Formats: sequence, C-alpha cells, structure tokens
Amino acid sequence: MEPYTSRERRNLLETTKEIYLYKRMLSKGYERILQRSEESRTTRLLEEIREHEVRDAEMWLDFHHDLEADEKESRLQGLDLKVVVMMSILGPRGFLEWTLIAEDESVEDLYMLASILEDRTLSNLWLRRASDELQHVENMKQKVLGMESWEMSSGGGVRDLIFGANDGWVSILALVAGVYGAVTDKSIILLTGVAGAIAGTISMGAGAYISAKSEQEVLKKERRRKGLPGNRDPETEAQELTSFFQSKGFNRSEAASIARRVQVEMSLQSQQALDEIVGVTSADEWPASKAGLLTGLSFLVASIVPLFPFTFLAETTAAVVAGIGSMLALFAIGASKAIFTRMNWVRSGLEMMAIGSLAAMTTYLIGTALGV
Repeated sequence: MEPYTSRERRNLLETTKEIYLYKRMLSKGYERILQRSEESRTTRLLEEIREHEVRDAEMWLDFHHDLEADEKESRLQGLDLKVVVMMSILGPRGFLEWTLIAEDESVEDLYMLASILEDRTLSNLWLRRASDELQHVENMKQKVLGMESWEMSSGGGVRDLIFGANDGWVSILALVAGVYGAVTDKSIILLTGVAGAIAGTISMGAGAYISAKSEQEVLKKERRRKGLPGNRDPETEAQELTSFFQSKGFNRSEAASIARRVQVEMSLQSQQALDEIVGVTSADEWPASKAGLLTGLSFLVASIVPLFPFTFLAETTAAVVAGIGSMLALFAIGASKAIFTRMNWVRSGLEMMAIGSLAAMTTYLIGTALGV
C-alpha cells in the first residue's frame, strides 16, 4: 500500500525542495560574507553556521529523495547568481533576514502538511522533522540576526539603479503619451521627451544625493549627540564614553571600566561597532555622490526606451512600439520583484504593467482633452 496519497507526496516534494533551496541559499550567503570578512569572532561563528547549513541542506535533500524524487540539477542553475543579485539589493543582513523568514514559512507549511497526513506514523515523523527545523530556524535568527549590523555591513548601488530605471520608464512613458495625445508632431514629442528625460535625470540624481547625504548627516549628528564625534584621541574618547555610561546609571568607576573595555574592543573593530554599542544604527556606507550618479544615470538610460522609436518611426507606429517596449520592461521589473516578495511572478509583473499603463493612459486622455 502506498504510504502517501498522490497529493500528499506532491505537497511534501514541493515543500522539502523549498527548504533545501533556502538552506543552499543561506550557505552561499554566509560564504560570500566570509569572503569579505577578516578573522574574528564573527568569522568563526559564520563559518560554523555555514557548515551546519550545508549539512542541514544535504539532510533535507535526502528527505526529498526519500519521497522518490529525481533531483533535477537544472532547477538549481542560477542559484549563485540569484544570491549575488539579492545580496547586492538587500545587503547581506537583509538577504539573511529574507531567506530565514522564507525558510521559516516553508517549515511552517511542512508542519501543517504533516499534521494532516493520513498515515499517523508518517505524520508524527514529519511533525518531528518540522519541529526540529522550526527550532533550528529560531536559533539561527538569534545567532545571525542578533549580530550587530557592523558585523554584516551591506552594499549599495543596485537599489539606486532599479529605483531610477523604474521611475524613468514610467514617467517618460507617461510624458510621451500625454504629448502624443495633444499633438502628433514627432519633433515636438521628441523635444518634450528629451527635455523631460534631462530634467528627470537631474531631479532624480539630485534627490538621491540629497537624501543619502541627509541620512549620513543625521547619523553623524547622532554620533555627536551620543558623545561619539568621530576620530578623537583615546583620552578624550575615554572621557566621553565614561560620561555616556554614567548617564545610563553606572557609577564613575563602573563607567570608566566599561569605557576601557569598549576601547579595547574598538581597537579590533570598526567605528560602526561603537555606534551599535551606544545605540546608533548605521545606514549603508554608500557614498551620496554614487547614489545620485547611479539613480540619475539609470533614469536617463531607462527613459530612452519610450523615446527611441520616435527617432526613426512614424508617430503612431512609434507610439505603439514605445508603449509595448515599456510595458515589457515594466513587466520584467515587476516579475523580478517577485524574487523578494515571493509573490506570483506573473501577477507581480502584470501589476507593474498596470501601473505604467494607468499613468500613460491618464496623461494621454489629458493630452487629448487639452490638445489643439
């Protein structure tokens, strides 16, 4: 007699595969962080965790194979690239949070599936496996997400690119649609579109620069307020740290002792570590100038998509091509967003297309109404 119904087997295959893949992603994420880490307590801890995740992943792959599944390596292709892209966008800490939460959800799904298996022996077996894994995930959350952000400093850049490109496609498409609705002169459409692209590039770049710079200025001000003005001589720093810990309720002797220990720790770690000790949460150290440049350039490049057809096609044909090209690009952005949200990628892509279509249709109708 078959131990599982066809539906039970299918659901278990899908869920165990998800858990295995998330564990593989976690181990690769830890590996990338380790490649950029110097020898320290954190490095040793992460190496320990990575090795455990590798073993755990193999265990879940065995569970998967026990269900008589044939492993398809093609499904694992691109996993390294996916990890690189997601870590670039979310940063190491954000990536680990996302993956742990995703694994947690998959294990909870497994727990629910296990509880309704018809075979009670198998049900108890899978419930134990799910319970053990839930405990493991909770431990990982405490060990990994409990680390200070300085131990997993994140990168930047990709988010600025995506933000600028998305805004470039939608805003310039809407602008071109509005002008096309009002006039059918290709030169006017091109002139207006180019002007809008240049203005948008400057505006987006300046906005991103000011936003990033303001965030960094707030951080510096908070450091000063906490008594951490930056690179100071050890004696001045010791006095300021002692005063800070006294303000937290420690007496003079205790505060001085804590300050000395902090300074010893700081001799091995970075300024960011001290920020975390006294409650300053550091943002990404991505230069404001780079944030502005990348956002502006990505806006400019993306704005070419709805404009380019008007350089060599008749007005109506160019409008159709620009609309289709922009919709496809927006669908691609929306579909890729599903990687992070775990939504259906088709639905996510169509949602982004709908936003672009609504913007274009609205400006087109306004242009038609006001056209001369």
